[in-house]
Amino acid sequence: MTYIYPASQSEYTAALGLARSESERISRATSAPEEMPGDARYYLTADLQSGFGVAADGALIGLFSTVQGRGDDLITDAVTHKGATHLDCFDGYLPGLYKRHGFIETERVPNWVSGEPDVVFMALR
Repeated sequence: MTYIYPASQSEYTAALGLARSESERISRATSAPEEMPGDARYYLTADLQSGFGVAADGALIGLFSTVQGRGDDLITDAVTHKGATHLDCFDGYLPGLYKRHGFIETERVPNWVSGEPDVVFMALR
């Protein structure tokens, strides 16, 4: 079990920025810290290696982890305790991960960058 704590926007964006600088995978899968909305609620693990946000409309945003295997715990917590109801992600590994937690694809659009994965929109069943 991964323990997740409320964080300020500045704490979350600092941790996300560090994770993005250390991992190309995280950098490609998440928005830049300065794009994170001010009205979202943010959460981090005690070691600051993993976190996510939940926007005011229930969107799961900026989920990241530099520790392999934490994704399931983060998603479960976001859905069951933090009010996440929908998300968008890039096609590839992530839609399958979210599907295991009850999300279904609701829309798919081509990436704005030619040759990059589609953007997949998902919502809880």
